[in-house]
Amino acid sequence: SNVRSSKYLSQLYRGFFSMLLLRSSMLDGFETNHIYSSTSRASTVRYATTSTAVNAEISELMLEYDPILLFASRLLPSSVAADASALYAWCRRLDEICDKPGADPKETREKIDDWEIRLDKLWIGEPVDAMDAELVECLQRHQPNLDEGPFRNMITGMRSDAVENRRVADMDELEEYAYQVAGTVGLMLLPLLDANFVLAKEPAICLGKAVQLINILRDASPDAALGRIYLPQDQLRAQNVKEIDVLALKSSPEYCAVVEFVSNRASELLVQAEKGRTSLPGLGPLFVQIIVELYRGYLEELQRRGYNNLAATGERVKINKIRKFTASLTALQKVLLS
Repeated sequence: SNVRSSKYLSQLYRGFFSMLLLRSSMLDGFETNHIYSSTSRASTVRYATTSTAVNAEISELMLEYDPILLFASRLLPSSVAADASALYAWCRRLDEICDKPGADPKETREKIDDWEIRLDKLWIGEPVDAMDAELVECLQRHQPNLDEGPFRNMITGMRSDAVENRRVADMDELEEYAYQVAGTVGLMLLPLLDANFVLAKEPAICLGKAVQLINILRDASPDAALGRIYLPQDQLRAQNVKEIDVLALKSSPEYCAVVEFVSNRASELLVQAEKGRTSLPGLGPLFVQIIVELYRGYLEELQRRGYNNLAATGERVKINKIRKFTASLTALQKVLLS
């Protein structure tokens, strides 16, 4: 997980995550009085707190890291919001373990191990804090459809980042990583949407993977500051691109060719996600189309820059609010006309 406002979503992660969260009403108020009380195993550990307090804390996380998803998620029905918030908080906090500049990889791996122990406790109804308690309730409402697999896979992906000089061998490894840290989010969310899992599974994974690949392309400069290069090493070697140049934010036509290669794959995944949007109930198709159009906007911006995503200022690739608004209108038009 790079220094991206990923994952999704969360995500979308990181993000799709990233894909469901917080209606505007949840942004009101910020009460912080959490009272812990332990009860029997049958009723699980409970945290006496107002929904406003927990949701406000999660809102701040999303506003800081995933504002696009906060914007899109306001389309979701209120009945989904609390569970989506709990999932987002779990993914986002895991992401933050891996994204601290200068962190010692060994210490990061230890923190990830501790996070997995916390996950073990969640599955037996023993939350550590108020946000975890919200997730326990979510898990209990949606079992057995919401299983451990995506959570474990996400932890595996995050653990792969906890190394010095993070590199990715080839496109297969990059897509597997994108699935682990973002495609998994889609699998977490499908039970909340009451979607047909068989029909919706692959489009959800494709959307998460596409968002993650695009966020990687957006965040090439801040990732380089952490010594991380997520572009496939085999592609960089084929283009004779030197690592030292990438880390120094020195672009070249050959480097841009690799960025274009990954960008094209992300575009293909967006198309697959778009085709599968009808597998979702309610406003799901519109939500997916908005995410697709927003992230197409990033790909268009990369293309406009000639696929040079290495900014001397170290900034990530962005699009302005007008383009975001236009993307939303385009999504609405496509869904209404389909």
